[in-house]
Amino acid sequence: MGDALPSARRDRRPVDVCLIRSPTVTSIGAVGQDAVPPLGLAYIAGSLLQAGHRVSAIDGVGDAVHQYSRVPWHPHALMHGLRLDEIVERIDPRTEVVGIACMFSVEWLIVKRLAEAIGRALPHVLIVLGGEHVTACPEYVLDACPAVAVGVLGEGEETILDLVEAFAGGHDFAEVKGIVFRRDGRVVRTGPRRRIRAIDDIPRPAWSLFPVETYIDNALTHGANLGRCMPILASRGCPYQCTFCSSPQMWTTLWLARKPELVLAEMKEYMARYGVTNFDFYDLTAIVKKEWILEFGTLLLREDLRITWQLPSGTRSEAIDDEVAQLLYRSGCRIINYAPESGSPAELKRIKKKVDPARMIRSMRGAHRAGLQIKANFIFGFPDSSWRDVFKTFGFFARIAWVGVEDIGAFPFSPYPGSELFTRLKDRGRLRMDEEYFASLLAYTDPQHSVSYADFIGSRALSFLNVFAMLFFYSLSFLVRPQRLIKLATAWLGHDSSTKLTMALANRRRKHLAMRLAKERGVETVVIPPTYRPRQV
Repeated sequence: MGDALPSARRDRRPVDVCLIRSPTVTSIGAVGQDAVPPLGLAYIAGSLLQAGHRVSAIDGVGDAVHQYSRVPWHPHALMHGLRLDEIVERIDPRTEVVGIACMFSVEWLIVKRLAEAIGRALPHVLIVLGGEHVTACPEYVLDACPAVAVGVLGEGEETILDLVEAFAGGHDFAEVKGIVFRRDGRVVRTGPRRRIRAIDDIPRPAWSLFPVETYIDNALTHGANLGRCMPILASRGCPYQCTFCSSPQMWTTLWLARKPELVLAEMKEYMARYGVTNFDFYDLTAIVKKEWILEFGTLLLREDLRITWQLPSGTRSEAIDDEVAQLLYRSGCRIINYAPESGSPAELKRIKKKVDPARMIRSMRGAHRAGLQIKANFIFGFPDSSWRDVFKTFGFFARIAWVGVEDIGAFPFSPYPGSELFTRLKDRGRLRMDEEYFASLLAYTDPQHSVSYADFIGSRALSFLNVFAMLFFYSLSFLVRPQRLIKLATAWLGHDSSTKLTMALANRRRKHLAMRLAKERGVETVVIPPTYRPRQV
């Protein structure tokens, strides 16, 4: 490890570390899946275990996947998973360091309250926060939540080792690169840490500490329900700099891919251990180099694993031509997400989304011909957007419906800390980092409860636009391919969540049921029995 702390490395005292994934917060109108295995935290656990530390984990979602609680700061929001007092009770009193993950800023209001509750109950522990949220606004986090002692910035596997060993040896935290901490009442940021280049040497996720089989058994997957599913990463980072995304601050623009044979070996291990038949690739931008995906697909074909896999995060089209699309399908890939965000070339240029709409449509046409299910993600309401951009995007909807795209997601723009657009809006006084702002971020997967930052449209009208956009696309899609409507109705009636749309609708139905039961019974917490299981393959 190039940035290792030499003085700390001499202190090999094992430290008792408890890693915590907080419950998630979700809107009842959100169509995304908020309950998925905590891949990032499992990687951190793997690194700590390999270094000889004593590690325990509390998965605030996985340990109570059927439990929902109302929250006080949003009338349409639910907390999914354990209550905060239940998490605190599960922390071993011998714990010395508590590490809490906060990947998304929408979770901050929950994470802040959790850290405060832990600080009151266990004042002796060092509370460390990691993830994209603290990386985006580290000084704010430590100022707003005195219970958090240290923030880990960016990639965490090496940083957490240096931090824990500095803690064990009583060394100055200023020697640990890539963190923020307090000294004499001031927030201090240490020097930056380089991205990990040798990503093939990073220890595998320590899934034995997490209830991963609960996720598998209940078909809690980031993608569609294609079978017993596990998350996996083949690459890290994204080489692009979209203005609405916080990835450049978290990961920089360095994209690194693992050796295909190592990814394959990990997949085979999960198949043997958990009976996995499907894999969700959580990569920020999975397909960047055509040579890599061809090598990986060829390996899968040679091994004949008889599994499926999918790319549920938005990917790009540059490397996906007819040859790649056909290999993807033959190797088991069944669903792919594209992320055009807009159909307006002018808007794409403004948000630095280096996408050629015509080229993307050619890629989508080839993917459809190869047999892949295709979803496309769109965002309405960017600052500086206009009705002209909207009309251009609706025209793009018509074209992709014709070529065979099956699903879309149309969501309101949400300014996330760490993104270029967030900084611009904050500097102009258009937003303030308070509880109301963080509650508003729930809109990022909820098309019905938008908060508009665009001059051409208000919040209520933006909500209508998101819903109308999806109705428009699906009406065209069913008109072009009427058999899809019959297939969808059959799947819905049979509780089949094997497509992105039916999975989204099932998630939404579940949360609406939880809120309705909580209100009817006059309680804060309800348990919703599972409604679907992994698809039999």
